Order: sequence, then C-alpha cells, then structure tokens
Amino acid sequence: MRYSFIHPKPKPKLDPESRILAVFLVVTLLLIGGFTLFIMLKKESMQSEIATMRQETAQLQRKSRRFKEEIARIERLAQKYETIQTNNTLLKESIQNLFDLVPDQITLTKAILDRDGLVLYGVTPSKDVYNYLLLAPLKSVFQRNVTTFYPLENGWWRFVSVNEGSIEAGSEVEE
Repeated sequence: MRYSFIHPKPKPKLDPESRILAVFLVVTLLLIGGFTLFIMLKKESMQSEIATMRQETAQLQRKSRRFKEEIARIERLAQKYETIQTNNTLLKESIQNLFDLVPDQITLTKAILDRDGLVLYGVTPSKDVYNYLLLAPLKSVFQRNVTTFYPLENGWWRFVSVNEGSIEAGSEVEE
C-alpha cells in the first residue's frame, strides 16, 4: 500500500548548506596545516642560519682581534722607527757638532762615540793648541775629560782624549 503518489527521492546525506560548510572546514584545515608546515620549515631554516651566523660572527671577532693586534704591533714598530729616526738624527747632529768643534790645526784619526762618552785619537801641533781650541768645548759638553799626550818625532803630539758624560749614542766613526 502506498500512501504517496510519487516515488520517494533519496535524501542526500548532507544538505547543500552542510556541504558548503564541510568544504570550508576542509579548506581551512588544509590551510592551517600548510601554514604550520611552512612555519616549521622556516623555523628550521632560521635556526640553521642563526648557527651559521654565530660561526661567522665568532670568526669575524677572531679576525678583528688579530687585526687589532696587528695594528698595535705596527703602531709599536712605527713608534720604534720614530724613536730610532730621532736618535739617528740626534746622533748625526752630535757627530756633526763634534767635527765642527775640531779646529783645523788638530787632526783626528779616530773617534769612538758610545753610551759612556767619547774617545778621540788624533794629532795636535802642541798641547796648548789642544787645550785652548778643543778641550774647552769638550769640557762644556762632557762632565769628565782625561787627555794623554805622546810626543812624535816631528815635534807634534799624538793624543788620546777620553770624555765621559752627557752624549748618548752607540757607534764608531773613523776618519
């Protein structure tokens, strides 16, 4: 027996509104899953970049330290060079002044300039010429002056003058 004149239509399991809602739900879950996967991959990538950058930072700090040490070494060398240059200039001027002190009548054969003083070897026509023309300027420069004279056959005198005091140097000059 039939109570209806039409054949029953099969009822859908989901009505159209529920289908739309289910599609949106699936799409949303896929988007959230994809976004989560993207975030996790980015996080791993960032962690590896951070580790790499830490290594590079440590390496750059070591290089920076080496460069600073090298700069300090070069500055010390430059300062030493400047000191040596100044000392050489002073020594050159001292030697020039020494030779300017020697009068034409006196001939120097050897001059030794060191930290303790100055030793002069030479020939003079007389002791008085030496005493008045060379010893007086040497006394103004050095604190202690000792001169030994040796007579030569021609009447001149060979002398050795040891002067100790204020000049600071470290070389030997031969004429």
